[in-house]
Amino acid sequence: MFKVKAAAKKYKLSKYYEVMLGLIAITAANLIFFRQDPGFISVSPHPYWIVVLLTASRYGFAGGLFSGIMAAIFFVVFKSLSIPDIELIDFRSLAMWGKPILFFLVGIVLGETRQLHIKEYNGVCEERDAFHDAFDKIKVKYDILSEAKQELDSKILSQESTLGTLYEAAQGLRTLSMDSIYPAVLEILREFMDVEECSIYLLDGTEFRLDTALRQGKSYLPEVVPWGESLMSIAAAQKKAVSIRDIASTESMPSGIVISAPIMADNHQHVVGVLNVEKMPFLKFTSDSVRVAGLVADWCGSSVENATVFAETKDKLIADEITDAYTFDYFLRRLREEFVRARRYELDLSLIMLEFPGLSNASDEGRDEVLMAFSMILKNQIREIDILFISDEPGSFYLILPTTPAAGARVVVNNLLSSFKALSVMAFETDQNLVELRAGVAGYTLGMEDPEELVKNVKEDMVSVLFAE
Repeated sequence: MFKVKAAAKKYKLSKYYEVMLGLIAITAANLIFFRQDPGFISVSPHPYWIVVLLTASRYGFAGGLFSGIMAAIFFVVFKSLSIPDIELIDFRSLAMWGKPILFFLVGIVLGETRQLHIKEYNGVCEERDAFHDAFDKIKVKYDILSEAKQELDSKILSQESTLGTLYEAAQGLRTLSMDSIYPAVLEILREFMDVEECSIYLLDGTEFRLDTALRQGKSYLPEVVPWGESLMSIAAAQKKAVSIRDIASTESMPSGIVISAPIMADNHQHVVGVLNVEKMPFLKFTSDSVRVAGLVADWCGSSVENATVFAETKDKLIADEITDAYTFDYFLRRLREEFVRARRYELDLSLIMLEFPGLSNASDEGRDEVLMAFSMILKNQIREIDILFISDEPGSFYLILPTTPAAGARVVVNNLLSSFKALSVMAFETDQNLVELRAGVAGYTLGMEDPEELVKNVKEDMVSVLFAE
């Protein structure tokens, strides 16, 4: 800063130094080489014009004025010395004041003309600098937005396993229409297990009634099957998926069904139907296929239950209009369902807690602004199978990540932080306290007996992160 000021001050004084140095240099050359004509009085055009014209052309009005005055003074001094026995009347002659006045006037006129050009040039420079500054700011914002876009475009990858991919595809079951659930279940079996023929029977008292079937040919399926005469009864009685291998030692081998899995509701308490696989490739018929069939039947039961619960309590299960987050009561029930499913099928399950401490005292406008950005980040970062819930604590949220280990959940948190931080640089410059975020991660581990352990662990893992720095 001081160097810049010193340089500017030196530039302002340089015109005075140059004028004096130029006049002194001309005078020195005059006294050394042209002593017979001191001050170049008889020379036309006068050498002092060099100093006046160059200074006025370079420095503008101030330079032209000073050079004109100094050239006039030097000329008057030498003119006076060249007149022997000078008298007062000599100072009134045009020969004495003609050139000095011309030096003065030309310096002023030429300097003022140059000054106008300098002002115009400085204005253009200021405008250019303003455009440069604006461009730099836009470039910074562009770089931030580019980084944010890359983060938003990249989805969080789940485990590259069959169950993980299958679970993601099964989100088509998250429908509230009973008529759409059962066909979607059969399509999942056909796509991921290469099942050729499958069906769904619903339990009606002491018999099973056919509801939906997927067939390749014209193979016959009975509309009603009594309890106790097929593999369906065994699956419903044991409340687990079974195959013909499980009863291979019995005298009566059930015909027509390869795998049967119970469809349960009421938190896996009651059997409402069975999912049957009648035909599939022999090489695909493994213990894993039985497990997958049981898992799909379990999803089917959850979907049926959710559709039923929604129909009964749709006024109570209203999602937040800004974040699309579900209520805390639904979170408790859904966490228990996912916990039971993860424990039964040995699946990964993670829970993330996100908290904005500054939202509790924020205005409605500031709160909505943060939540809208938060919602946008979530919609672009999390998978469709991940579910967001409102916590019972103000400004807090829970995020359930099925089939995702704790390490993967931490990757999700890091990506959320990076994306939200990139947006917060521009969006929340006026109130940086609003974007302080605390995040915690907890994962299901073998031995856990209650989903409350996940909630306890995620609260203990809370870490404070300040986006706006």
